[in-house]
Amino acid sequence: MIISQGSNTFNGLKLSRMTQDRIRSANYYLTDFLTEALGSHRDFELTLRVSKKNLDSIRTNEAAYRDLMGTPFLVVTPTLTEVNDWKSLTDHTTSTLAIDKLRKDTPRLNGQDQIRLFYNNRQYLWMLVELLHTSVLAAPLLGISQELADYLRKVPQHVLDLGIAQVEFPIFRWRISSKLFWTEYQSDRISPEALAHYFLASTPIRADRLEHKHSWSNLRLHRYQSKVYSEMLIRQHCRASTVGSLLAISLTTSRRLYMDIHGVSSPSGKVPSSLNWYFEAPTYRQQATMMVSLYRMALATGSNVPAAFIAAFDIMQSLFGSDLKLTADRACHICRAMASSAEVELAPCRICSTPYLIANTGPRIELSHNFACPSCSASLSHQTVAKRKRRAK
Repeated sequence: MIISQGSNTFNGLKLSRMTQDRIRSANYYLTDFLTEALGSHRDFELTLRVSKKNLDSIRTNEAAYRDLMGTPFLVVTPTLTEVNDWKSLTDHTTSTLAIDKLRKDTPRLNGQDQIRLFYNNRQYLWMLVELLHTSVLAAPLLGISQELADYLRKVPQHVLDLGIAQVEFPIFRWRISSKLFWTEYQSDRISPEALAHYFLASTPIRADRLEHKHSWSNLRLHRYQSKVYSEMLIRQHCRASTVGSLLAISLTTSRRLYMDIHGVSSPSGKVPSSLNWYFEAPTYRQQATMMVSLYRMALATGSNVPAAFIAAFDIMQSLFGSDLKLTADRACHICRAMASSAEVELAPCRICSTPYLIANTGPRIELSHNFACPSCSASLSHQTVAKRKRRAK
């Protein structure tokens, strides 16, 4: 029996269309608020970590603006990043140094500005709460630590509402702080891979420091779990053979399910096995890095292997859309290889410190202390320019 797409089972593993639309809307109206606030009070630049000139520039390229606002990631992040800061607000205790600094750096606001600030703070808080309760990957989507996500998820929304009701400073700011982002954006060199890099770089969770040696066998799933995961994986276009090997179900069952869902037979042939593929192009490396990073972050929430994979690949599909070169089977292969092989690993870029996939064995051996990621080496932007030239011919 096929589980309906509208089922509420395991909702935290996939972003609903409604939630994605709400993220897009939030990105637009919160960015508009930042622009208006900076237009009225230039002193807000210190708090909001962005200038009005830069925010004005993102509207000059409609296609890039639409892509930026339409990602599953929020383009803003909290101004308060530690659990103790939020506890101070919700428990009404002595303010922290971070809160005191925000109050000091926030310019004097008139009555209308205060009302506008209050409503936008509340709108942001509601979006934050919704993501915390609808996605296991809320932390990277919001750009916060897993510790803060775990704490805020436990606090009732009305308590958070009361906590921010009297604050006279923004509880959110612009997320991407890299100067290179603005240079590439204004020169029309932003691609889905570039956006993925900047959101990954702005996430405080370090994927290279997370536990990843999880077993992909003997998952000990209940029969009902296996059925749910099988359908979810096949809806993500995992081959029947990949689903069968991961969930230990018969190939006949997985092939029948693939046919029932997609109306065609599951693709046959050799499954991905080469680790060299992920390093053949900057796009492949970036997408594989994003997949592995999200997968590890999902595991860190306590999700099991198939749940973490489904959640991570769902974000990949939302982020890259038709530009996604990493198939579900290749995504499964690289996550599985990272869990059992020393041939590849995540290592920080020597320039921006963002963890990226590097090779540890021949014919390609990369030394972590010399490695520069595709963004810092400009290979992503060069590839974007080349791709647009080909389309223009």
